[in-house]
Amino acid sequence: MDIEQLYLRYINDIYRYLYSLCKNPTLAEDLMQDTFYKAHITLLTNTVQDIKPWLFKVAYYTHIDYIRKERRVDLTNNLERSTFMTPETIAVNEESFHSLISLLDQLSPYEKQAIMLCDVHDCTYEQASNILDLKINTLKSHLSRGRKKMRVLIEKERQQYG
Repeated sequence: MDIEQLYLRYINDIYRYLYSLCKNPTLAEDLMQDTFYKAHITLLTNTVQDIKPWLFKVAYYTHIDYIRKERRVDLTNNLERSTFMTPETIAVNEESFHSLISLLDQLSPYEKQAIMLCDVHDCTYEQASNILDLKINTLKSHLSRGRKKMRVLIEKERQQYG
């Protein structure tokens, strides 16, 4: 698979993942471009068997590299990228995604990452543990705790809004 096919196939997943990390649409787009650039350079000389988790790992480390370089704490921005959907669909998707992110922000970083990778982006436990450099059982623990906390948070939100 060439880089153009990879880009078209995984652009939305990588963007959402990076956006969940930095909460800045412009930065997420920049990091996404860096991710695919790094992937392209690597794929010129190497072959990767399981491309999706590998791309998520590249995206994760691209984000970490950015944080290390910039040392920024506040990376929030409310601008959103538009897509080729109806305005109503965009509004519903954005609201749902923002609600999910706001709930996930109340979890620990590893719990949040485990849920994002396994539940939102359909990575296997092994893939997610490789991306986060965790043992599988540690990942499962973070995922289990995160899911329990999310259930409680969702129930509280339901009670609040009727």
